[in-house]
Amino acid sequence: MANTITVSRVEQGNAQFQGQFSEMWRVTATVDDTDAVAVNDTVSINMTVPGVALGDMVVGTSLTLDTVDGGSDGAIVYGQVQSANTVAFTIHADVGEFAADAINGAVVKMLIGRPAW
Repeated sequence: MANTITVSRVEQGNAQFQGQFSEMWRVTATVDDTDAVAVNDTVSINMTVPGVALGDMVVGTSLTLDTVDGGSDGAIVYGQVQSANTVAFTIHADVGEFAADAINGAVVKMLIGRPAW
């Protein structure tokens, strides 16, 4: 089964951080299909974000799914710019594991900035 994600909104601008970033993107996406993530394993799902480039920073990543349930499951989620127009959403299962499709339907939000320095 393939890992897929659907981007539902991308907004570009630079209204925050008092000029620290020359461009910014607010990305909202929904996880469509995930493979199982075994303990100490990582799954990355690439998404298209028009305009991003290597050197841009994923300032923050959030997920509307509880990735820590008191000890049996746990995950770290983060994003990184992979290449021009491509951002990876990554899930690292550090405690327990996630079954195939367990993250489906979760909403991912990312804030991406292009450093102005």
